[in-house]
Amino acid sequence: MFESSFLEMLVVGVVALLVIGPERLPTVARAIGRWIGKVRRFVAKTRADIDRELNTEELRNMLYKQEEEIRNMQAMMREKTDSVRKELEQHDKPD
Repeated sequence: MFESSFLEMLVVGVVALLVIGPERLPTVARAIGRWIGKVRRFVAKTRADIDRELNTEELRNMLYKQEEEIRNMQAMMREKTDSVRKELEQHDKPD
């Protein structure tokens, strides 16, 4: 996402040392680290939720397609059954 070189990080560290001071710098660095960790966990959780929702939608679509195929097969079976019944009725009728 953000690309930074070692030199840029060094400049940020020196500026932070000068502005914040050596006494408070470790505390501030720890707090920043905690916040970065929280943001990363939030992003990971959100990404997992989105992936799970997309997967659920895909499964729902697959299920709908399979139900449609089953309905089509049932209709074909009814047609075949009806045609076989008609043929049997025609053969069973006395001439």
